[in-house]
Amino acid sequence: MRRAELHAQLKRLARDKDGNFAVLGAIAIVPVIAAVGLTLDFVGAYLEAEKIQAALDAAALGSVRAYGEGADESEASEAAEKFFWSNYALPQENVVEGPYLADTPTQGSALSVAFTRNTTEDVAAAEFSFDYKPIFLERLPLQIRRQAVAARAASAEACILALHHTADRAFDVSGSAAVDLTGCTVISNSNDDQSIYVGGTGKLKAECLYAAGAIYSAPLSVEIACDKALEGASRVADPFKNKALPKTSAWVDLSGCGQDFIAGGGGNGDCNGTGKTPKANNEGYVVTLKPGTYQRLDIKRAVNLLPGNYIIDGGRLEFGSQANVTGTGVTFFLMNGAEISINGSATFDISPSLVGDWAGFSIVAEHGNVETAIINGNSRSSLTGIVYLPDSAELQYSGNGSTSGECIRLIAQEITLTGNSTFKMDCTTELADKGIYYPGAIRLVR
Repeated sequence: MRRAELHAQLKRLARDKDGNFAVLGAIAIVPVIAAVGLTLDFVGAYLEAEKIQAALDAAALGSVRAYGEGADESEASEAAEKFFWSNYALPQENVVEGPYLADTPTQGSALSVAFTRNTTEDVAAAEFSFDYKPIFLERLPLQIRRQAVAARAASAEACILALHHTADRAFDVSGSAAVDLTGCTVISNSNDDQSIYVGGTGKLKAECLYAAGAIYSAPLSVEIACDKALEGASRVADPFKNKALPKTSAWVDLSGCGQDFIAGGGGNGDCNGTGKTPKANNEGYVVTLKPGTYQRLDIKRAVNLLPGNYIIDGGRLEFGSQANVTGTGVTFFLMNGAEISINGSATFDISPSLVGDWAGFSIVAEHGNVETAIINGNSRSSLTGIVYLPDSAELQYSGNGSTSGECIRLIAQEITLTGNSTFKMDCTTELADKGIYYPGAIRLVR
């Protein structure tokens, strides 16, 4: 068709009154309406996704805080649910069954939270997903999936963790004690007005102090490296509460051990399979013991402990005033209400194993053991490792006050330092890379 003829036909169409133009116009407007509807649907889905993201952020932040302060995964998940549904409501008219939803959507069924923990960080990953039903494209649901990850990273390393939530003087430097924790912090979970107490002529030197409650100290008795001690601080959860303890076995027979060396021994017999021992004290003789389960272990003279686990089953672990105990790669376990009492006149050199489930731990009490623990060292003694007595009513500790210090960490409900003690900070190797940390700021990772 020539151009002139086409031009003429278009002019006739424009003058036509029979409705052809209206029909073409109606046809042309369909894609315009579809485009507008599609745009509205996508905008609606985007706005819904933004609401979900904000609620997920709140859920991740709130739950990782709860998890870091001692809540188990179930309790922390409940906290996530609370934060999420307080900030978001399902669009009831537009929700259809999605990958996380049952046939009838209910609060909680679409929210997934996972927790992870390592030495230096707690992480909560919250995810929500459902099929969003558009207004115009009802048969083409849009899947909305959002995730928020929050982390609570470790900050300062601690030498002391007092776990009790309400105790008066949960951490106490008493009498004339002089305690040097240079580079290390003190953490007390108690909300008492004297959560951390340094009184009398006691002295405390530390990196920083963190108390859920308040801190009391006599003038000039505390020296810290941080800007200021923190009162009203977040609590720190027991970092080792889920570790499995070894099982007890038949008690070791000590009847052949010298009675002047080990309580309950008779002497002149086979001592735990390590050889004959004299009945009475023989100057220069050292009894050797093997790992195992002991009903009690009361050491009176020179004893060498072979590497391994020494389980005290319901009795007492005691070092007498004339005891001289050595042991490398040794961990004591206090089971079934066993007690510990180490005399201040005793001399000992104990260090833990650096391999296995309890690498880095020197003394461990099972949960439920509330007996008071007494560990008194002297300038010739050394105890290396983590002393973990999570339910002990009180740990009374007096360690080595030498300038070199000891690689030791203390965890109990309440901790009282009664003598001169110097704790060493750089203990990565000696503690098998185990540590106690005060958590820093909580942040969104993504």
